[in-house]
Amino acid sequence: MPAWSRILRLLFVAYVTATAIHIGWVVAHEPFAFDAWNVAVNSGAKPITPSRFFEFWWFEYTHSNPRIGQVLTYLTYKLEYFAVIATPLAYLLLSLAITILGIARLPSWRRGRDLVLWTIAIGSIWFALPQVGKTLFCRAYAANYVYSAAIQLWFLVPLRLVGTRQPRVAACIGYFFFGVLAGACNEHSGPTLCAFLIGYVVWMRRRHGEAPRLGIAGLAGAVLGFMALFFAPGQGERYDGLANRVSLVGRFLQRGVVGNVEIVRDLMLGAAPVLALIVIVVILANEDGSERRVALRRAMNLIALVIVASLAMAVTIFVSPKLGPRFYYVSLSLLLAGFIATLDAALSRRWMIPFAVLAVAASCYAAARTIPLYNRVSREGAARIAALEAAKPGSVFIAPAFDQVDESWWYLGDDFRDRKKREMVASYFALADVVFRAPDPSAPLGVAGVRLVPHYKIEPASCLDEHGSLTLGPVRGFDLPGLHREIQLAIDKLRGKLGDSKLLQLDLGVELDTPLPRARVLVGRWTPHGLEAPVAKIERKNRSTTRDIRLPPELASSSAEILVYFVGGEVRRLGVARDGNLHYVPWKTGVYWVLACTGEECFVVAAARHAG
Repeated sequence: MPAWSRILRLLFVAYVTATAIHIGWVVAHEPFAFDAWNVAVNSGAKPITPSRFFEFWWFEYTHSNPRIGQVLTYLTYKLEYFAVIATPLAYLLLSLAITILGIARLPSWRRGRDLVLWTIAIGSIWFALPQVGKTLFCRAYAANYVYSAAIQLWFLVPLRLVGTRQPRVAACIGYFFFGVLAGACNEHSGPTLCAFLIGYVVWMRRRHGEAPRLGIAGLAGAVLGFMALFFAPGQGERYDGLANRVSLVGRFLQRGVVGNVEIVRDLMLGAAPVLALIVIVVILANEDGSERRVALRRAMNLIALVIVASLAMAVTIFVSPKLGPRFYYVSLSLLLAGFIATLDAALSRRWMIPFAVLAVAASCYAAARTIPLYNRVSREGAARIAALEAAKPGSVFIAPAFDQVDESWWYLGDDFRDRKKREMVASYFALADVVFRAPDPSAPLGVAGVRLVPHYKIEPASCLDEHGSLTLGPVRGFDLPGLHREIQLAIDKLRGKLGDSKLLQLDLGVELDTPLPRARVLVGRWTPHGLEAPVAKIERKNRSTTRDIRLPPELASSSAEILVYFVGGEVRRLGVARDGNLHYVPWKTGVYWVLACTGEECFVVAAARHAG
């Protein structure tokens, strides 16, 4: 074997190993969130035993999620290291199934072309399957969609390889049970899978004059598995009984033409990267003068079949109670197989190298995005669990938000942003309530749950509500000048409603469910002399992590104490206003307020969100 061939194989092994380590490491650092709470509640937080495993399976089948993936979900949360091993294995097996379906042969260790194609499949999954990171690194989603996609694609592999041969009866029996498993994976791909198998059996019989035993066995199993899934009692209770409130036809009509077209549009957007690569390969094939027209035509036929199947699967999503890019994973995995088939048919190994480089670059980018992110949220998740376990029953638990609250391509976000999840956690720990403290750009001062409460003096004494209260207009979270303008406008309107009464003073105080650094924290104070509401600026030079505080002139010469407050957490003293040289380095991701304090009273003079 030439030296360059040995180097190629060593690089391939290193790439596969690095991919497995990357995925396993991130899975190990997934915070305890989302369906982890569901499994804990439904299983009573008891350790796994054979009897409890089957009890959970039966409960899910009859009352919740009857998919095969939900059984695997239980194992990912209950068996230590199961997910850490199974998830990278499922990812690599999915990529191998994609490769086999594309090239119609088992990859050979001695055939460098096959290893390059498998490399391309491994890396391309990161951009071929939309938002795959957040699905892969949530154990419940991975089990229900990535594991299931791997099962269903591997179910197709024997049909791709067997050709016209008639396997033994024992193999057909085994394939029947494999079909039951594949049919029970997902409601959205099951009907298309069964329809494809019917077409496969009919086509093989007409073309070769003999019905394929393997196809018939697989069809029987897939139909049985899908029927067991579709008619499972748990389907009526999923998503709080949503399926029972609206029929399939009703949901189809409810979404309307526009809503259903948007589902197809989302599928096409998800397929766009791979379709673009297919076009590039076809162009390169023409420029390369390839003579493998028959193989390329077969690849195009495969892609056409995949597009038809993908549209058929999209139609089943028309009546789905839930939507999401994860429902397209089987379709887009098959399209990726079509891309691999096109590469194999059209290009020499030399022309495949740029696509392999792109795939490896995608893997490196995925690692760069996920490893730091999950390292942070893992620590935050562990701290949250420890705090929950230490909380007194009946108390109100204040939960600071994770580093990342919202969903992204790589992460599902902080599950505590969902009120129902917080209620479940509160019930699980016997707490009175769980309050989520998170950045909110639409809330005053950029924090959800902030309340601006007026404290006032009116002569003669009366209740502010008798005069219409103080009503602020919309403001952007960190826009203090805008907030001050709204305060002034609201006070002007209020004074016009007071009649013979006179407003002497109005302090607009800040309240949170957590203790504040001082007894009184204000955003403004109005007196007949005007509105007292100083505004400072938080400045950052270039890429420096240090933030400098620039105070307004009326504050810069005072003896006010300047504090920086990480909302819901630590407060740090920066110095006295007149001393200048006020700066800080954000120590955690979240919202920071700069406070100017005299005694037990502070004004919020600046607010911003920083990454720690």
